[in-house]
Amino acid sequence: MSDVVIKSEHIHIIEGLKLVLVSHNSLLDQQSVGNVISELKNNPFFHEEYVVLIDIRNANTKLSLEEIEKLSDFVFQNLAETGVKKFAILATISQINKTVHFVRNYRQSYKYQVFSSIEAALHWLQVPIQRKTQIEIRLRYMYC
Repeated sequence: MSDVVIKSEHIHIIEGLKLVLVSHNSLLDQQSVGNVISELKNNPFFHEEYVVLIDIRNANTKLSLEEIEKLSDFVFQNLAETGVKKFAILATISQINKTVHFVRNYRQSYKYQVFSSIEAALHWLQVPIQRKTQIEIRLRYMYC
């Protein structure tokens, strides 16, 4: 397992599950997303066949639709290079509409889905549900 802290973005790689956990705890913007993408590209523990669970439940997502579209374009241009297999975005009910708008603007939305429950996200990522408690504990730790 590998932990990396970048300002208010946290990345944790669970190699045995081929799972990357990303937690955003402040403003979700191009710079914070860029930091995460750079870290994934440079992290020796990250491999292309991994899936990613992004937890934005504690993030400030007060972006306009125009800002969301720009962020979506930025992600599309930069994330394709990482070879990530799938992304699940875990959001609160109040964040869902904006997050879904982000995914719709992304050109490969079949790789990306938005969820309000961790169980549904893990199922879609094909991560064994019996690992849910371990993942929830890790996500809570990443908020600190």
